[in-house]
Amino acid sequence: MMQQTLPWIIALVAVAVLAPMAVWLALRPRRPAQPKPLPTEWALTARPVFSNDERRVYRQLREALPHHIVLSKLPLVRFCQPNDPQQVRYWFDLLGSIHVTFAVCSANGRVLAAIDLAGDRTNQSRTLQIKQAVLGACRVRYLRCPIDHLPSIPELQLLVPQSAAATRGPQPAPAIYRAHETLTTSVASRRRERTTLWQDSGFFHDSFFSPDRRADAPGSENGGLSSGFGSLQGMSDEGPPTVPPREIDPSAPDGLRPPVVRH
Repeated sequence: MMQQTLPWIIALVAVAVLAPMAVWLALRPRRPAQPKPLPTEWALTARPVFSNDERRVYRQLREALPHHIVLSKLPLVRFCQPNDPQQVRYWFDLLGSIHVTFAVCSANGRVLAAIDLAGDRTNQSRTLQIKQAVLGACRVRYLRCPIDHLPSIPELQLLVPQSAAATRGPQPAPAIYRAHETLTTSVASRRRERTTLWQDSGFFHDSFFSPDRRADAPGSENGGLSSGFGSLQGMSDEGPPTVPPREIDPSAPDGLRPPVVRH
């Protein structure tokens, strides 16, 4: 009988001793992983940003769109962000490693069009599907062209709205453009206290949907309009204001004498 119960006693003692130890090992605070030490020798060398084909497309973009900003190898996460702040990590993991070869931007940094070369190794089926979905959601025009058939300057001008009418070659910005930039800067400085999710959106910067200040101006309808008709405060309900009679010159001919006003 003693021989049959001895193994069970040993097992219970082992469990009683090992169970608290296992719980302690599982619940003890873990030390944060130490970052890898920096290399002592940086075995790196510089390389060109553009390939030969990319350099050609970049020059054509600069010539076709002189009043726009052309950025190279721009990641998708630089010009889009999630609607739900709780999903930032998910979208960053999905989009963080994807970029477009060229991005055509307006003067305030809003991306208007994106261009990819078909020979790029990153243009895989899944990556291309993600790019098309993201650019479509952000309303950014997308052009994917093969390396052996690069777009011409007129084709690139049609890619950006209202760019076909612009002259080729760099020219100084017109006065109305500079005035618009000044107005944009002033409005943006007054709206710094507003914090929206889409801080980089160019809607309010690109449009003129600002409150109409004409009602507050001194010459507005509510602020006393002074028009070419003169002041109307002398009008009364009894009729037009009386005009004092002129002094009649007896020596003047009859046809030139002003009529006498009778009261």
